[in-house]
Amino acid sequence: MSLYFLPINPGMSQRLASLGALLFGANNRQRMRVSQSLLAAPALLLIQALLVLEWRQGQIDGGPVAWFTTLTLAGCVVFYVLVRCGLGERLSREASLSAPQMVYAMVCVAWGYALAGPLRAALLCLMPLILCFGIFALQPRAARALAHFGIVLMGAEMSWLAVMNPSVHEPVHEAANWVFAAASMAMTRILSDRLGQMRARLNAQKSDLSEALERIRLLATRDSLTGLLNRRAAQDELRRATGLAVRSARPLAVALADLDHFKQINDSFGHQVGDSVLQAFARAAERELRGADRVARWGGEEFLFVLPDTDGEQASICLDRLRSAFSELNIGGVPSTHRLSFSAGVTLCYGPDDIEAAIERADRGMYSAKAAGRNRTNCLEPVPQEAPEPPSRSCSPRDRRTEPLVAPM
Repeated sequence: MSLYFLPINPGMSQRLASLGALLFGANNRQRMRVSQSLLAAPALLLIQALLVLEWRQGQIDGGPVAWFTTLTLAGCVVFYVLVRCGLGERLSREASLSAPQMVYAMVCVAWGYALAGPLRAALLCLMPLILCFGIFALQPRAARALAHFGIVLMGAEMSWLAVMNPSVHEPVHEAANWVFAAASMAMTRILSDRLGQMRARLNAQKSDLSEALERIRLLATRDSLTGLLNRRAAQDELRRATGLAVRSARPLAVALADLDHFKQINDSFGHQVGDSVLQAFARAAERELRGADRVARWGGEEFLFVLPDTDGEQASICLDRLRSAFSELNIGGVPSTHRLSFSAGVTLCYGPDDIEAAIERADRGMYSAKAAGRNRTNCLEPVPQEAPEPPSRSCSPRDRRTEPLVAPM
């Protein structure tokens, strides 16, 4: 029977997932770091296997092999614990500790080369492999430094072995081994440099793309003059805020504000000064509002306020505080005798279906404030809907309430 048709035990699958999270970490980034740190283990196991084979054949002593096996395994465990527990982030900018692990692996290869017998030349292929270990983790400068370290390390060791025991380590053979090892490491280093340059270009392009996307997002959601939300973004924010208000059963206030006598400012002092007034109002609004509040440029000199968890009275107090701060601003080009002010209309929004009506009520409240003398806030509530009358009851037209509730603030 094929294994594909065997039933999967959910409990066993969960236990395997828990074991994997325990060994490698819970998130993908941590798993990648741990798995990368364990890549050195197979290479060291190959060296240990070669040394054990030569020991079993009587070519080398068993004592140094035992020490090599113990210390190399201990080193792998230490690096695994450092990376798995997140200590690598505290010890180095490169959380995977790639550079220290590569230095350690090169030292282990050099040590194994000194211990190995006639088959020691097979270990040289591991040096370029170690350099490949850090191609995507290290900067080109660090990769070059490690390549030079490996070349110098093997050259110094081979020279020492040829001088101390020329009968076993013939100088010509050691020189040939070093030339091939150095050449392969140099070519690996060149490839690493090219890959590093490609990675740097890709990172730069990614950064440029992110900046371009951010600029596009700002152009799509922000007013170019004031930096506030534009009309489309304000509508999206209002839909989001009304949905949240309904779910949390909390009030949501909506306000429209219009700068008083703004046309006179443009005509008397110039459009550049008018732009400065709009920008100053936007900055004052952002300072006075809470973090959850939103203000948007609705059009021209009109601004829309979305005030979550706020009733009509609180919204009026907020706008009065903004009015006081706005009137005290000193704006270049505006005489100190010219008093800056705005008129506003406030209402409550009762859900996504009430958005358009709420904006219309706030607009009517704003024009009502202007008609009453400007520099004030009017709060409008929706017209209450009458329940249908029972058929048996009659009422005169004067018994019906037809006027909206207007509460001047």
